[in-house]
Amino acid sequence: MENIREIQQERLFYIEFLAVFTGQVTRKDLVTRFGISEPAATKDISLFAEMTTKVIDYDLRRKCYVYTGGEPIFNHDIDQSLFSLAGSRAIAIDTEHARRLPSWVDTSIKRKVGIEVASLITRSIYQGRIVEADYVSISSGSELRTISPLAIIHDGLRWHIRSYSHKHSEYRDFNLARFKSIKDKEPSDASLGDDQGWQKEVTVKLVAHPKLEHRETVLLDYGFNGDEKHVKLRMCLVGYFLRHWNIDFSNDASGNPRAQQLYLANKGELLEEGVQEWALNA
Repeated sequence: MENIREIQQERLFYIEFLAVFTGQVTRKDLVTRFGISEPAATKDISLFAEMTTKVIDYDLRRKCYVYTGGEPIFNHDIDQSLFSLAGSRAIAIDTEHARRLPSWVDTSIKRKVGIEVASLITRSIYQGRIVEADYVSISSGSELRTISPLAIIHDGLRWHIRSYSHKHSEYRDFNLARFKSIKDKEPSDASLGDDQGWQKEVTVKLVAHPKLEHRETVLLDYGFNGDEKHVKLRMCLVGYFLRHWNIDFSNDASGNPRAQQLYLANKGELLEEGVQEWALNA
């Protein structure tokens, strides 16, 4: 596909996506998604059919191209594909052509962050700049913070900005939804290379909860290979990981095994390695 322009490759990818995941594709799908003419859509589908003689074929009765069971030529990220079909990340503006399956994806109730705040933060990361932000926290309320944003983190529920806090002279995480306003300042010397929490990796050791009646179910659910599952993480992400997967990290496995099916087996080791106490306080 070296001689095919990038935008046309996007359309060919979309043709295959619809064929493989929905079973059929029409000219109207391409016209709606990409705003091209019907003759151009016909040309793209014909090109794809020539390139992949075993993936799609024209069905005279249904008047569309249908999937014929061949091997896809593109790599399709399964999560992205399922999110698109579920409608969480619509593949087309017109939802009539998004080919949505009956489904439900957990809906966030977090405040939607404006593009001004989010884009300034990401630009400051790319450009290495300090920002001054009106930030709200549980402990301090609304307060002006001077920080150097360095990376973004998604914990499964919300976005966090890994930053250097100039007030505290340390690296901290800031919840993106808590930024009320923000403005650009001077260049920053802060670097992720100096952030031990980001640079150091630790191993989280998980076991099926000791109080589970049928532990083999959990071993299957989480793809255990033996009695322990080891997960390598940046040290500053351990707290987010444990909470996202609802892991029991109490000292005596006192959590409810039906709700917390996994148990942290090396809490003491993680504390010795430098994981912050807040991350391991139940």
